[in-house]
Amino acid sequence: MRAALLAKLPLTLAALTLTAITLNACVAPEDAEPIIDKTVPSLATDQMKPRLALVEHVLSDYFAQDIANRPTVCASVIEESDQVALSAEEETALILRFSQLAPFSRCVKQGGEWRDSASDEAALVFGVHSFECAQETRCTGWAGYQAGAAGSLSYRYTMDWLDGEWTFGRDPRIIAEDEAQGGAVR
Repeated sequence: MRAALLAKLPLTLAALTLTAITLNACVAPEDAEPIIDKTVPSLATDQMKPRLALVEHVLSDYFAQDIANRPTVCASVIEESDQVALSAEEETALILRFSQLAPFSRCVKQGGEWRDSASDEAALVFGVHSFECAQETRCTGWAGYQAGAAGSLSYRYTMDWLDGEWTFGRDPRIIAEDEAQGGAVR
């Protein structure tokens, strides 16, 4: 009997370890420090993925802040007025970098509000939209967030490829000001 229990032990430990990792990725304790894994290379060093670099930049700014009782946080892109998930590869890269980032599938819109599908609490969803690259070394995009039913203003970011990485400048104008000046906002 003891041999049978010992034979099952590695499987049980593996299952418990996998469960603990899964739960840690989905639910962060309220007193947990925001973790940005600096051992994972910055996504801004990939010239071929500037939009992903912008998402990482916006999330880095958020997770670097000292915020108590952080809600569930998801990242998205806005394409043709629809808020959608990044590709599985992009989302995985971001989750490896930010342990408190949840998969976009965890954030659902219910009654006009973003909610955490597991806890039914309000969720915060970052979105990047109107992203375009006029050149291989210069891109622009807008980013903001929605928390529950409320949202932030979208800010325009200009990105330049310098010294092997994307650099970011945030323009204080909001979309309405850009449209009034003839900007191409979709």
